[in-house]
Amino acid sequence: MKLEAFVKLAVVLSSPVFALATVIAQLNKRASFFPASGDFSLFERSDHVSTLIFMLTLISDPAFTDNVTGGAWADAYAKAVAIVAEMTIEEKVNLTSGSLGPCSGNLWGVPRLGIPRLCFEDGPAGVRPVYGVSQFPAGLTTAATWDHELIYNRSGVHIALAPVTGGPLGRSPLDGRNWEGWFVDPYATGIASYLSVKGVQDSGVAAVAKHYIGYEQETFRNPYGDFESSSVFPVNGQLPISSDIDDKTTHEVYLWSFAEAVRAGISHVMCSCNEVNQTFSCNNAYTLNHLLKNELNFQGSVISDWGAQHNNIESAFGGLDVSMPGNVFGGLFGDFWGDNLVADVKNGSVPEYLHDQKVYRVLMPYYHLGQNTTPLPEVIYNANVGYYDQVDRTRNVRQPTTPALIRAIGNSGLTLLKNTGGLPLSLGPDSRVAVLGTDATDNSVGPDGCGAIYESCPTNNINGTLTLGGGSGYAYAPYVVTPLDAIKARAYVDGFEVAPILRDTDVEPTVEDILPISDATIVFVSRYSQEGEDLVNLTLNRDGDALVAAAVSQSANVIVVMHTTGVVDIEAWADHQNVTAIIAAFLPGMETGNSLADVLFGDVAPSGKLPFTWGKSIDDYPFDQPNTIVSDPVYAPQSNFTEGVFIDYRWFDKHDITPRYEFGFGLSYTTFEYSDIAINTTGQNTGDYTGSEVAQLYVSLPGDDQPVRMLRGFDKVKNIAPGACATATFDVRRKDVSIWSVERGLWYVPSDEITISVGASSRNLPLTTTWKSS
Repeated sequence: MKLEAFVKLAVVLSSPVFALATVIAQLNKRASFFPASGDFSLFERSDHVSTLIFMLTLISDPAFTDNVTGGAWADAYAKAVAIVAEMTIEEKVNLTSGSLGPCSGNLWGVPRLGIPRLCFEDGPAGVRPVYGVSQFPAGLTTAATWDHELIYNRSGVHIALAPVTGGPLGRSPLDGRNWEGWFVDPYATGIASYLSVKGVQDSGVAAVAKHYIGYEQETFRNPYGDFESSSVFPVNGQLPISSDIDDKTTHEVYLWSFAEAVRAGISHVMCSCNEVNQTFSCNNAYTLNHLLKNELNFQGSVISDWGAQHNNIESAFGGLDVSMPGNVFGGLFGDFWGDNLVADVKNGSVPEYLHDQKVYRVLMPYYHLGQNTTPLPEVIYNANVGYYDQVDRTRNVRQPTTPALIRAIGNSGLTLLKNTGGLPLSLGPDSRVAVLGTDATDNSVGPDGCGAIYESCPTNNINGTLTLGGGSGYAYAPYVVTPLDAIKARAYVDGFEVAPILRDTDVEPTVEDILPISDATIVFVSRYSQEGEDLVNLTLNRDGDALVAAAVSQSANVIVVMHTTGVVDIEAWADHQNVTAIIAAFLPGMETGNSLADVLFGDVAPSGKLPFTWGKSIDDYPFDQPNTIVSDPVYAPQSNFTEGVFIDYRWFDKHDITPRYEFGFGLSYTTFEYSDIAINTTGQNTGDYTGSEVAQLYVSLPGDDQPVRMLRGFDKVKNIAPGACATATFDVRRKDVSIWSVERGLWYVPSDEITISVGASSRNLPLTTTWKSS
């Protein structure tokens, strides 16, 4: 297949910079607050009180105060101002101080003025914690589709605590929550964030971009000794991890995707548990007031992550607008705002006008999305997560078309990493396929039997097929179509025999009897991770390497299917000649088996691409992540982001490291040939399968401190039939070819020549052209 790339450059590059995503900083008095790049001496821990004093100094500077004006929400702003004028202080505080139950978080509203209780529920893989809803694929799986339409479509509550806009972005492959996010790339995550915000809010639900900012590990995220397993300190005896990030890296990497969420009209932003440059994220005047509310002109509210608020008055001045979840868990998270805030406003410690601005920010999305005139469906309170009673557990709000969407995301995100002839399977009545491993089948205690929030079954138990990771991003599955279910269903139609061996260990001598007489062996392996803890290695669960080894010792046609939350080490068997195909299925949600069967049997050609770089070893990645219980306790742990802008493939390129599979890599059942970068050129499918291809555009900007290349466009050209033609189109914006100037505090287009490359992955770029600003 020939696929020619049409790159829209000449017109778009000369167009004005759009206001929200291009973050031109007019206020740069405190630019030195973030080091320019690489110098972290400013953030060596000494006296934490001095950091607080510095933060309070920043609060008095106009550059670090709130900037609520309504912006594009002028009508909603006027309504908010008018109704807040009628409220008592206590009623206003009801809209800025949360509580837990019956939703994950609640604001109690002002009933006498017609403002209902506002319900916050977890996501992003589905509404949680409730039953009767769908379990969608993880953000990681959706990212692997590289499909703008499916990302948009993936998106009964008022406010969804989703999407994961860039916290974590995926700085380390050991992060326990990487599966909740999108790409390990700021541009692609920005595009996904923009589309997902639109998808959620076009349905009338307010979206929350999280976790802001630099939230790149679970270990030491909270200081509570009896809550965080990684803490060696008693309650409140340790500070959260500080992410120490320079100004260039902040703008070009970690702020980028949040800017895209703001451009999409995000309603709320959640500040994260960690510190940023020695200041708590939820009272960080620089990151919240200056960067978010002034540079990005964000007009919605800043909501604390559950347990991320650590003070009363400082957070009120520092940019926090909503405290969640209130005084719960026996006061483990502290007792902030609520009655305390009422007293602080009444005695003048927190000016009433400042608190009024916070209420405006809460109410503007409510009015802008029309929730006051078009109420959402009645909220479901039917899950038991230990905080409140269940009601109406049998209610079903799933849409009849949702399973097909979930199945499509799953098969489109499935990424074929190796294929030497093992796929697609063609099995007839005289054929037999062996299915090996517990990841192919059900959890014996039900789809949520290992815990809907954190997997309570040890990972070495028989937990069934892995559909999602663990934590607050999990969603209850109403059912799970397992891989074995789907393979058996296909066998019923095609007449072949299925020989399941549903064990992970002690598989001999069964494999010796069954595999040699099978036409193919499908081995299922997995790797689980969750919120609250990081991985300590990249090894498969339940001795998955040994399971593959047992299979290849008896079968010459082994297909390995991996359900993982990210990178795993497959060096022990990836190159084995008897491994004829490797599939990264990631976390496909409740239709997992059907999605896989679509690809296994050739009904759908695989089109997924890796949203991260698959290294050969953990040593391939940059590393400054305190992620273990230390023998010498660290009161104030910190992580210096010394790799700067060089994360993932940028790091591999800079240091000339050969990965197992590069960023953007993925095979298909057909082949694609790229031709010249030209306007209105076409290509022809000369293969035998209908297929889809993700064309990727990368730019190389001048300067020794710039990455070798950066993704700046992708277009999934779908369902190209044999003999048909196709064109890939990219919209390259001015910001996409700009560099952040630390000295001037703004974006600029370099005057030197810029190289533009197009191809199938970050290391397969056959097309190259250049462009120079005029």
